[in-house]
Amino acid sequence: MLALVSCQNRETMPVQKLTLNFQEGDLPSLHPHQLMIYLRGISLSKSLYEGLTRIDQNGKPQLAHAQAIEVSSDGLTYLIHLRKNYWSDGSLVTANDYEQSWKEALSPQSNCPRADLIYMIKNAEAAKKGEVEVETVGVKALEDDLLEVELQYPSPHFLELLAQPICAPLPAMGGQEPSRFNGPFQVAAWQHGNVLRLTKNPYYWNNEQISLEEIEVYMVQDTMTAYTMYEKGEIDWIGVPFVPLSSELITDLNKQNSLLSHPVHRAFWVFLNTKKTPLNSALVRKALSLAFDRKEVTEHIFASGYPLKKPLPPALLPFSFEPLLEKNLTEANQLLDKGLQELQLSRQELPPLVITYSQQAGRKQLAEYLQQAWSTGLNLKVEAIPQEWNIFRVNLGNGNYQISGSFEAPFYNDPLELMQKFTTLGPNNFPQWTEENFTNLVHQARAEKDANQRTVILSKAEQILAEKTPFIPVSSDEFLFSHHPKLTGYCFDCVGACDFSYATFAN
Repeated sequence: MLALVSCQNRETMPVQKLTLNFQEGDLPSLHPHQLMIYLRGISLSKSLYEGLTRIDQNGKPQLAHAQAIEVSSDGLTYLIHLRKNYWSDGSLVTANDYEQSWKEALSPQSNCPRADLIYMIKNAEAAKKGEVEVETVGVKALEDDLLEVELQYPSPHFLELLAQPICAPLPAMGGQEPSRFNGPFQVAAWQHGNVLRLTKNPYYWNNEQISLEEIEVYMVQDTMTAYTMYEKGEIDWIGVPFVPLSSELITDLNKQNSLLSHPVHRAFWVFLNTKKTPLNSALVRKALSLAFDRKEVTEHIFASGYPLKKPLPPALLPFSFEPLLEKNLTEANQLLDKGLQELQLSRQELPPLVITYSQQAGRKQLAEYLQQAWSTGLNLKVEAIPQEWNIFRVNLGNGNYQISGSFEAPFYNDPLELMQKFTTLGPNNFPQWTEENFTNLVHQARAEKDANQRTVILSKAEQILAEKTPFIPVSSDEFLFSHHPKLTGYCFDCVGACDFSYATFAN
């Protein structure tokens, strides 16, 4: 019914209206901190919130709400001068709105899911752990238009991070859902589970450069229905990051010469909950990793990227150790026998392994492929169970799963950001795994100023990930998509979120 009665044909639509579809469904909240865990949420945040910087079409951070940024010679102090910008009700956005937002994220009482991203700020991690008062965090509004930020250690990609919603300002909300926005767009209507409509924010500082008058987002979860809508001109974008394409649809778009691609440092990891037996054995985990063919997955299931034979994509961290991860059933069975022996279990008495998967393209096929590979190659009982995406994502964060997979990408172009997730136990450490030597290496890399030595240290940490296998690397990724032929001016950031704020339909 949505496709039939709610959508307008492109011929009758306003010239500068963009229509999208979120296959994963509605967002639980428009709070910028909560948007951080959803790729569609990060994309949406680019239109609703103006950060201090914004990523351009070359993937580089450019000044946005910040008019100028002064950095000390040691890279530890940032003085950020704000230009005049306003909330969608006409009130001024101040440096205090940034200070309060960041300190809210770092409060021990806050449920901000990615506060760890700003742990490079002085006292940030200690405040989140309740070891120091939040007031001691190195963020201070010196004046309405001047923000001072002190870092615990230099962060070469801090300006990239400032473009992410974790660093967006927040107006006083009194615990309510955000209703004011300082980005190029504002929420005009939200029919939950159906459609979200954005219109231009008349108070945005660069309003004259915004071409789109409206952004409309539907919530159709069936891929083929969304594809039919795209073919009819009822939505303007099909493919990642909003509606992942099946291999059949990729082939179809390729034949039409309308398939586009974008490189991204994403990796598909199968997370193994190390708190669940028998996945509390590193030997069992590694056996699972060696018992399937990654090339087959990339060629026949995801139809993009390449087999990932080490934990991180080589584009993010170069090859530095052997052996690489390859299918080896002999070794896999030997490791499994040894691991089960240590656990005093046999294959026959072991309960079924349970793979949960979300509804996006390829996930069911991957779960069924792993089910077949592990049952035939390792003689294990395996079940595969589907879950709606929002439930699936919450279960990952809560550790309420045994085996689940998803794409992971850094929020800035640095392997350290992905590795830091595994230095402490928390909702972003999906495997619930950490190891002292690994954590020490990550902390060493964090403090290391020499780029080459830093890479050496991170490579040693990656080798520990390969050996202990808290997750199974499967494939790298490349964004495949298609859009309205006249759509231009959109930007991708490092994590793969798409910014349509300055997009336009060219004449």
